[in-house]
Amino acid sequence: MLSRRERLFQILEVLSQHGFGFVLAGLKPEWRAPLERVRLVDPDKLRPQPVHLRLALEELGPTFVKLGQLASTRPDLLPQEYARELARLQDSSPPIPPDRIRELLEQEPDTAAEEILRHIDPVPLATGSIGQAHTAVYDGMDVVVKIRRPGIVDTVNRDLEVLRELAVLITRYWPGVGDQDLTGLVDQFAASMRDELDYLAEARSTERMRELFAGHPSLIVPAVVWQATSSRVLTTERMSGMKITDHTALDAAGVDRHQLAVTATEILCQMIFVHGFFHADPHPGNLFIHSDGSIAMIDFGMVGSLSEEFRDALVTMLVGVSQGNARRATTGLLKLTDRASENLDRAALDRDVESMIRSHADRPLAEVRMAALLSDLVACLRRHRLRLPRDSALFLRMVITAESIGKGLDPDFDLISVIRPFARQFVLRRVSPEALLHRVRGLVEEAVQLGQDSPDVIRRIMSVLENGGFDVHLRADELEPLLNRGERIGHQVIAGAVIAATINGMSHVVASEPQRYGRFHVPLMIGGTGTVGVLSAYLAASTATPRVRRVVSSLRERRRRTR
Repeated sequence: MLSRRERLFQILEVLSQHGFGFVLAGLKPEWRAPLERVRLVDPDKLRPQPVHLRLALEELGPTFVKLGQLASTRPDLLPQEYARELARLQDSSPPIPPDRIRELLEQEPDTAAEEILRHIDPVPLATGSIGQAHTAVYDGMDVVVKIRRPGIVDTVNRDLEVLRELAVLITRYWPGVGDQDLTGLVDQFAASMRDELDYLAEARSTERMRELFAGHPSLIVPAVVWQATSSRVLTTERMSGMKITDHTALDAAGVDRHQLAVTATEILCQMIFVHGFFHADPHPGNLFIHSDGSIAMIDFGMVGSLSEEFRDALVTMLVGVSQGNARRATTGLLKLTDRASENLDRAALDRDVESMIRSHADRPLAEVRMAALLSDLVACLRRHRLRLPRDSALFLRMVITAESIGKGLDPDFDLISVIRPFARQFVLRRVSPEALLHRVRGLVEEAVQLGQDSPDVIRRIMSVLENGGFDVHLRADELEPLLNRGERIGHQVIAGAVIAATINGMSHVVASEPQRYGRFHVPLMIGGTGTVGVLSAYLAASTATPRVRRVVSSLRERRRRTR
């Protein structure tokens, strides 16, 4: 295997040959000299630059192919023409020879290698840059065995280290990528890539999805054969059926294509709004359809998780778009992003979002096309140098893929009409008495924890001060008022947070469907008003008391002097 330095030279040479010689700018002269003899290619004379980038990544091997495939799912980072071209990346890794497959399986002490080897098909079902899949039989069940390529872990780790060096180099000498946190993106990619190398992570994701949808009438998730699974080998139940894009076979089997589109989308909505855990790559190759319209889903190597806060922000943005409320849509949009740019112009962003939703808000929500809406959204993000976190980007890609599949099954399919009831139920769950009580309980627990931690924090501060950790000069009688004031401010912050949460909860209850809560309205309003009143009185008293004391002290001092 090439050393890290040799690999760096190889990468730079391939990039230079494809017209990306700018990466040479930051190299030391003695490193750059061997590469300056490389004849740079003018992409405009041969192929467009996105094509050259794809060809360069294919030439550089598995790690870079995976990097390109991941980048193709991030239209918030790349122009559309690059994302489209990188989506065409092909993995040209040769298949692992049958003798090597046998040797790899025999090296797995925790797998049922002997039985699998007796029934494994030597012709691979599929090959990839990380590994390849074979059909086999285990304990009378048809299974698929995925086997990791030998040496791929060392190769990928070396390439990831080189990639990070290149990211640092490009960031330092190419100001145009300064706002993109290139090293952070490479670290994010490295974490995803290492997860993909560990088949146990995919096995756990498969098992989790199978448990979440146990007993579901329309979704089948393959079982994991744990006795024949390790970090290098993954064995799962084999799924079969018609391809979701084979419309002729679906029609011949009597499958209702419109209902199939609705069912598939409802399953994805349940993943998002109910479980917050979703299949991030539901392309047609991962979906098999049975004659009764049920769906078998495979390949959980790429999954995403969405917090309740993210789903809250998503609903806020969608409602803002549907109502033509640019301010509300922008608020939701900013909560979806990884971080706001330091130089973000909120007014300009509001204007852009207003322009974006104008074409969508003038028609009923059922007529809004999610793919077009999300494309406009991503373009808006890129203009303002805002970036989506990994799971947000995977979610957008999944929604666009789902709408594409739905439209293929039924040109009149309306994705929004399927999403709407799930989003509505999610909002109602968030403002239910149980959810509000859970939030208040969380605030109380945080307040109690803060109270429990305060003595320890104060002791640590005292210890640091006693040991000369800070160059400060305070007497004990000077420190005590500061600690008292800090404690009082902490209590005021907690009281203010509880007041805000109570008012927010009461407003949600009042704004929600009155008939939903019935007899809960009066007790909730009385309790909430009483809580706000008591805490407001405490805030007023705690704020005014020091001032009153200072005034009284001043008057006493003045009286003493006049005597």
